[in-house]
Amino acid sequence: MGKNDSISPKYQQVKDYVLTQIENNALGKDGRIPSESEFSQLLDVSSITVRKALNELVNEGVIYRVRGKGSFVSNRGTAADAATRYVTFIISGNELYDSSYLQITKGVQSFLSQQGCKLIIEFVENNFEQERELIMKLIQSETRGLLIYSVNPNAAKTYLQEIRKKAIPFVMLDRIPSGFPVDCITCNNNDGAYEAVAHLIAHGHRNIGFAAYDFYLSAEAERFNGYQRAMQDASLVPNDETLFFRRELDYDKLIAAIKRGELTALFCVNDRRALEIIERLTQEGIRIPEEISIMGFDDFESSKFAKVPLSTVRQNFEALGYEGARLLFELGGDAVRCHKKILLSTSLVIRESIKEL
Repeated sequence: MGKNDSISPKYQQVKDYVLTQIENNALGKDGRIPSESEFSQLLDVSSITVRKALNELVNEGVIYRVRGKGSFVSNRGTAADAATRYVTFIISGNELYDSSYLQITKGVQSFLSQQGCKLIIEFVENNFEQERELIMKLIQSETRGLLIYSVNPNAAKTYLQEIRKKAIPFVMLDRIPSGFPVDCITCNNNDGAYEAVAHLIAHGHRNIGFAAYDFYLSAEAERFNGYQRAMQDASLVPNDETLFFRRELDYDKLIAAIKRGELTALFCVNDRRALEIIERLTQEGIRIPEEISIMGFDDFESSKFAKVPLSTVRQNFEALGYEGARLLFELGGDAVRCHKKILLSTSLVIRESIKEL
């Protein structure tokens, strides 16, 4: 080693050793790279140091991994190496051209382009069985990793186990299964909801309801917790009659509560629900925000152009995609490790759907 090697980080020394071996053709075309334990003994470094070095070499396209066989010198013409240059993003949602999906995809592509990696997008229209079948097909082929936006993360636990058996890196976006640790990126749903409801309370509202959409989703449960916490901190007790948890919202019950003055504001779990409610209440002759204030969550592109521009909680979908892709590239092949849950900050966007009492 040169005289400057002693001051280089240990993982860099491992990288330099591998690169030197490749340059000298000591490993050969598609030659196998020594294992972590072999490197640890050879260079007197920890397995964690070796793993960091090898992960960086994989990300740089210098070497590639074959599950169950080890790591090999990258030959640009091999199918295995080509597979490591692709990430698959599975979206199981409402509409492919939903603005939030497009922003997430933009963020993913922004990171992958920096890595010289390409993106494959697989879209399933809100159908878990199709989602599961697609995943089971994908894990039979080589891929750099999976980004998953699932329609039902709790049901996804079965196929997530299969992904782990195949040692394929994956990151869940926005929605996560309960009681099943995964690497994931989501916004701070709890605090975002808290801030939204606290804003309504600060502007005189005391009778604040809650409207869910798909309440089995972790994000919606977290937003409900934030709603409850804000109410409790203001010594307010939510009225059970103004909590709406079903997808099929009882509009007769909602309108009656508004007309009786039992509901002056409604926190909606997402903009989709809020915009539907604005549309329906307007048709029924309910004036917004004069008779009821509406708060959403997400800040869809269409929210600012609604019949009554929607006040909402903004989450950064592009950052969600970018950070999800970055986390995917950080993951190593070590199955025994702590999983990361990264929370992205939110911000309030106040428009015309809220009235101060």
